[in-house]
Amino acid sequence: MRFGLLGAVRVRRGRVDLELGGRQPRTILALLLAGAGSTVGLSEMVDTLWGEDPPVSAVNVVHRHIGVLRRVLEPELPVRATGDHLVRHASGYRLLVDEHNFDLLRFRRLAAEARRTDDPAAAVRRYATALSLWNGRCAAELEMEHPSFLAVEAERWQVTREAADAALRGGPVRLILPALRQATVLNPLDESLQARLLSALAADGRQAEAMHTFREVRRRLGDELGLGPGPQLIEAYDRLRPRATCAACGR
Repeated sequence: MRFGLLGAVRVRRGRVDLELGGRQPRTILALLLAGAGSTVGLSEMVDTLWGEDPPVSAVNVVHRHIGVLRRVLEPELPVRATGDHLVRHASGYRLLVDEHNFDLLRFRRLAAEARRTDDPAAAVRRYATALSLWNGRCAAELEMEHPSFLAVEAERWQVTREAADAALRGGPVRLILPALRQATVLNPLDESLQARLLSALAADGRQAEAMHTFREVRRRLGDELGLGPGPQLIEAYDRLRPRATCAACGR
């Protein structure tokens, strides 16, 4: 069985996606997955599902959803049995997962391996493999800006920055361009990501695209924030201009 959070919330047995039910049980499962093996408190589940106005039966509803999820994960599980995946603690529940069956933990392992290597090319390959595990925003179908999901996404953007930096130190830039492009689409006002995209495009010989990207980012910053490019973007642009000028004049 494999669990997915880096995109839609998924559980697969073999090649079959399991039916997880409606929004509430999927949200509970997403919280447990974001916990990555840590206990998620009942109070957090209740707050996430109902906000400041939970029903009197809220805790019982959560317990019922947990029971349903247990039977989805283990169809042969007897009624009221604990099972091997969802474990009860005094303050809540945790889902037992590891890097072999859960995409978030595999992503973290690959990123950690990339950080430990001194070879930029080897690091970029591991970073690229890690980033390829993403298929959208964290718990994408829930369309929920929960702190746990935002924290997982923040890891993605940090790893994307690290991958770009490794590529610019001598790794294969082309391997990280797809992830870097996607990161800038999803974070159009993040100047640190946009600056790295400019530099990566230039390093891959795409000066014209880099210049176009700079103009688009500058326009968006002005239209949406009333600001001009910051120091990181300006520095990336200044490094880009001599190359673009030489390309234009044939030298």
